[in-house]
Amino acid sequence: MFPEQPISVPTDAIEASIALRNLLNAREAGKYTTGVGLKQTGGVFTPQIVLFAYVPQKRPPGDVLEGELVPAEFGGYVTDVVEVRPMLIDDTARYDPLRGGIEMSRERLIQDGIFAPPTGTLGAIVTSRENGGEAQLLTCAHVVEQTDISVYQPGLGSISPPTDIVGTVSALRREFNPLFLDCAAIALNGSRGGKAIIEDIGAVQGAVVDLPPLGEVVKKRGKRTLLTFGFVVRLISSPFVPAIDQMEISGSVPLVTLFAGKGDSGSVVLNSSNDVIGLLFAIPGEDLGPGLGSGGLAMPIFNVQEALQVDIAT
Repeated sequence: MFPEQPISVPTDAIEASIALRNLLNAREAGKYTTGVGLKQTGGVFTPQIVLFAYVPQKRPPGDVLEGELVPAEFGGYVTDVVEVRPMLIDDTARYDPLRGGIEMSRERLIQDGIFAPPTGTLGAIVTSRENGGEAQLLTCAHVVEQTDISVYQPGLGSISPPTDIVGTVSALRREFNPLFLDCAAIALNGSRGGKAIIEDIGAVQGAVVDLPPLGEVVKKRGKRTLLTFGFVVRLISSPFVPAIDQMEISGSVPLVTLFAGKGDSGSVVLNSSNDVIGLLFAIPGEDLGPGLGSGGLAMPIFNVQEALQVDIAT
């Protein structure tokens, strides 16, 4: 039966799962994902801790080549072979009121041709310092491309009603000097209001005005990979910039986990107190598949706020 109380994972089990992954991938690099979990028998989870290996298709042992067999026991733990075929989950829902962590896109431009423009993430609700504190939407500049164009929520598809237009890009900063910036603000058109929350996370408490400590646990909610967690692992100074203007976040502590993907650009990164610390604009590499990464790159939110003359709404 399922355990009545949570079970702490022994350190040696995590170490063994990584060693098992390395052993299996030495045969065929990148094919195997392993971890520590509960034993599953007949579809039912039990309290027994096992090492598992994900495979795209389970086959009888007699049909598996010797070099592809997962050992029945490894590092003092029983192993479990689990069939899994991960599929990405995109959030394409329409939200009213608007909030952070949801899909959006700009209007179609000439360079899009017959195709719908790429979608990104509406990061958070902000207030303008220059327009009487009016509510605006925050995202990345490369999501909207230019000022004075319409923005849709959800993103513009092949057939999207005019009622999905929620605002117009009012401010945009995309530059490399004196700081790296990739951010934009969108003025609401009054069709829908905004609420200072992040979907799946809750109310935003504020914005951090200092650089985060290394090792801080953070989270983000993007339209493609939804709610994910990671750790701040590097603070970065772009070429020729005399200050820290980027931070790297990794989900790979201790096991490799997904943090962000294409379409999550514009997500805000928050700490455990639900304070915004950064604006996600890229992934360091596609180490988990096309457009998917175990890490993310974000700009410190205080640089974004100053560049756009906005404040994170609470």
